Amino acid sequence: PYCNKIKRDPLQTECTDDRNSVALCNLVKHDDPLPHEYQNFDSLNHVHPDELEYYGGSVSLADHCPYIQEFTWRSKNVVVRGSQCKFEENNPHREKNFALERYGPQSKCFEHSEKMWEERSCHQTREWQHWGSGCYGYSCENGRLHIHVSNYTFECFHAGQELNIRVLENNWLHHGAVVCPPCHELCEEQFALTGETCKKSEEAPSSFYYPKDSLKCSAVAAIPSILVLLSCAFLRL
Repeated sequence: PYCNKIKRDPLQTECTDDRNSVALCNLVKHDDPLPHEYQNFDSLNHVHPDELEYYGGSVSLADHCPYIQEFTWRSKNVVVRGSQCKFEENNPHREKNFALERYGPQSKCFEHSEKMWEERSCHQTREWQHWGSGCYGYSCENGRLHIHVSNYTFECFHAGQELNIRVLENNWLHHGAVVCPPCHELCEEQFALTGETCKKSEEAPSSFYYPKDSLKCSAVAAIPSILVLLSCAFLRL
């Protein structure tokens, strides 16, 4: 599908329409102006109108029309993992799994909020320069979509709801947000098998409890230092 998010640092990923993969918009700035017939934009965020002629998709066979693509993560020109959610081998290394993703047969891609994820220990805060979407397990129960993050389950009450994630894992407090898609996108077919339907959208009740871990440090713990971490290099497929 057509997209208009420029590929740049910090890297912000998206989801494919079927939510089967984390993906990137292949919109880039070219070294030379594109032929007029391949100039598709009247405006782009953060791009001066005089430079629009340089922007287009990276694939010439698609007439430089930008679209969402799966990709592979590479480090030192070696493939580290892919971006399809269903393959367990695509799970990030635990030390780099800042957004607590989980790849596997029952996982789909979900968007993050606009704020980058961070990890906090008693001595350090790490902010990751790659966010935007991630793969997580999910289930469809009692008329609602539930998203699984680490060992917790978060119930979605309406599309666009931002689930505030504060989970302690491996001695790091992970903080970010996952955005709920419409229930019918993932649960309609499953509910149809049992005669159920997605419940009507509503705000989460004020009394509803979402898990929220906290980080306990001693009074003599040092003031955390801040470390900004870049993601490894990537190659689109």
